[in-house]
Amino acid sequence: METKQKLSHTQKKKGKKTKDPCSVCDKELYINEDYSSRVGLLDDNDACVGWMCPYCNTEFDFNNKVTYIMPLDVGRGIT
Repeated sequence: METKQKLSHTQKKKGKKTKDPCSVCDKELYINEDYSSRVGLLDDNDACVGWMCPYCNTEFDFNNKVTYIMPLDVGRGIT
């Protein structure tokens, strides 16, 4: 008699979190399959031209290339 192998060990586990950190500050941007915490950047004609990390305010283009990095001393009250 032939025994059937259980499929439970071959099935992918659900709920595995995808990693999507900011390449500058390493904070996690992933929320879920449909949403990210990235902030869209608009030009004067309200066209989306890139995105910004909500944690370090670094700006990126659509190829994830850095277009602007916030200076470290801005907003820290350094006198």
